[in-house]
Amino acid sequence: MLAVITHSLISPVEERSDMEPGILTLVSRIVHAVHAANQRRLERQIGEYVETNGGRITDDLERRIGQYFC
Repeated sequence: MLAVITHSLISPVEERSDMEPGILTLVSRIVHAVHAANQRRLERQIGEYVETNGGRITDDLERRIGQYFC
């Protein structure tokens, strides 16, 4: 799929058994959940944009997606 969709600035958190639950763990989980929700929303919007513009990804459409969504 498009590099726009797969590119992620935040890497997944590794689960560690020695990590004690605390405020930083909670904040990290919240940040990752918000990022994942935003990524799903962006992918859904790009899918809708592709459908409304013919349903096929062309070079021109990919360029417009990069300009509009990035």
